[in-house]
Amino acid sequence: MKVLDQRHLPDERPATMDEKGKRVFIFPAQVTGFWRNLRTVTEIVLVVFFLVLPWIKIGGHQALLLNIGERRFSIFGLTFWAHDAPLIFFILAFLTIGLAFITAVWGRIWCGWACPQTVFIDGIFRRLEYLIIGSHVQQRNLAQAPWDVKKFFKLGVLWTLFIIVSLIIAHSFLAYFVGADRLVEMTQHNPGQNWTIFIIMAFLTAVFLFDFGWFREQFCIIVCPYGRFQSVLIDDDSLTVSYDTVRGEPRKGSVKAGETEGDCINCYKCVAVCPTGIDIRNGLQLECIGCTACIDACDEVMEKVEKPKGLIRYATGNALKGLRTKWLRPRVAIYLVLLVVVVSALTFFIDRREDIVVTILRGKDAPFQVIEEEDADEHEEEEVINHFKMHMKNQSFDSVSLKMSLPEEWEERDVEIITQDKIINLDGGKDVTIHFFVKFPRDVTGKSGTQSIKLNFIDTRSKKIKTEEDLNLVGPKSI
Repeated sequence: MKVLDQRHLPDERPATMDEKGKRVFIFPAQVTGFWRNLRTVTEIVLVVFFLVLPWIKIGGHQALLLNIGERRFSIFGLTFWAHDAPLIFFILAFLTIGLAFITAVWGRIWCGWACPQTVFIDGIFRRLEYLIIGSHVQQRNLAQAPWDVKKFFKLGVLWTLFIIVSLIIAHSFLAYFVGADRLVEMTQHNPGQNWTIFIIMAFLTAVFLFDFGWFREQFCIIVCPYGRFQSVLIDDDSLTVSYDTVRGEPRKGSVKAGETEGDCINCYKCVAVCPTGIDIRNGLQLECIGCTACIDACDEVMEKVEKPKGLIRYATGNALKGLRTKWLRPRVAIYLVLLVVVVSALTFFIDRREDIVVTILRGKDAPFQVIEEEDADEHEEEEVINHFKMHMKNQSFDSVSLKMSLPEEWEERDVEIITQDKIINLDGGKDVTIHFFVKFPRDVTGKSGTQSIKLNFIDTRSKKIKTEEDLNLVGPKSI
């Protein structure tokens, strides 16, 4: 196994690749300091958040559910279905533009602080390596050592723990897509009863084990496209982890005759702690994820040599040049405007969105039919019948039981709904088509031959009107 030689980093190829294009393994050293402590707290919070979120319920439903198979989505109390694609689009647009805005202002803060790739590797997997094997030097020595009982035992224990953690992550990850309750139910049955989910679970576990346990920084360098996007999202006014060349150069040990030494002592501590193996002193690079490990390492060295901290620090390119940083600039303003537009549109559509959607059309037969019935006083009175076709969709996750009824004023005028489905039971996400008739005395439509009334749908549980629809009655015109 090839390991990184931190003092002979390549200039024109990734630090984790040798001259033949083969993988070079790195073992970043542990670091202490302000940023390390802050990242530890952040990682604990985010790991708990990632693993616990699918098990949290809001309004009786999973806080975040992305059930692609059933085409239903629950996002923090809001319910969406496949036909809500415009709303999903606005949510994705918000996330995309939001990430571009954050990158333009704060650089790759997502990669170093919040990306699950970084959080799980740095917060769990590397900590297990430090616990089981030891320091980065011990890890490097063990990797280069021949196989013996000690190496087999340590790596066996380590990878057993990796498998357990990967299983936990895979189960929590799958809960986002099949539902936490359903996942718990499936785990209580024989795998043969849920072969598809079992295979997906095994595959996800293998993927997480491969990525977090072995592939690691290669994902950020080779697979993830975000590192390439940063070149167009970041400018000289973006906040990034930067090396102060003016203050640090020329480095001690590389000073030419007559030159004054800079503060950098060429200790390579910033390289030793880097999880992607780069030298931050070469400027902003694709492999840099902005994890701040080099800041803490350099600050520790500066304290020992009695120099001011901040040789490596969060700074903008213009700040390093002694220029004023422009926080509000055209691209940032454009991102903010787009975010406002997207959020406004999303809010508008969500506000107008109803749980129960009802569409009522007239039947394909004649607009109305006139019948004659004898009342109790043996007088003949003409009555009119209208035929309607209704499509109802329940856009919530909850089942509903609705009763069709008319306002009291129209019931007193003998307007009557004729149907076999006066009470409609509808499960979440389901729809139904119902034919019904409305019978009413001829005088209801009057001289105009039309009359608009309200059709109420009352929740049988709460006895409250869930929704109401306009119903246009048509009949013969009175003379």
